[in-house]
Amino acid sequence: MKTNTASLPVPELTLPISLETYQQLLVASAKTGYRKEIWEIGAAAIHEWLARNEPEAFGRPVIKGHQWKQLFLPNGTLLRTSFNGKNFYSLVEDDQLIYKGAVSSPSQFANCVGGVRRNAWKVIWVLFPNTTLWRTAVSLRTQRTKRM
Repeated sequence: MKTNTASLPVPELTLPISLETYQQLLVASAKTGYRKEIWEIGAAAIHEWLARNEPEAFGRPVIKGHQWKQLFLPNGTLLRTSFNGKNFYSLVEDDQLIYKGAVSSPSQFANCVGGVRRNAWKVIWVLFPNTTLWRTAVSLRTQRTKRM
């Protein structure tokens, strides 16, 4: 089997990361059973970042993600809801919303967590990629509706 040497790490190069980030990577890798070398996980993360920030360099569409009615959630978007004082999260990846490893809709996510009928627009908070501000889904829906 031929190995693609362009995808192998260069031993002389280093890319420093914080100890906290490295520890989080190890814990997440162990929990998911992700059996790749640390450099492979790092390379995949960097490639994904480059694809989001310089999509033309990869010949891909500018943005991929999940369409939630009139609100577009790009890949990498986090959704959060709370129930009984505990936070729960889902992630948009590969154009789908993923909760506990399964494809979900925002409504399914909100109701699965709460166990009751809940309005997803009112109980979900959204964190877009490369941002630090959580926004309520209903406020994003209202903004989009007003612009139309």
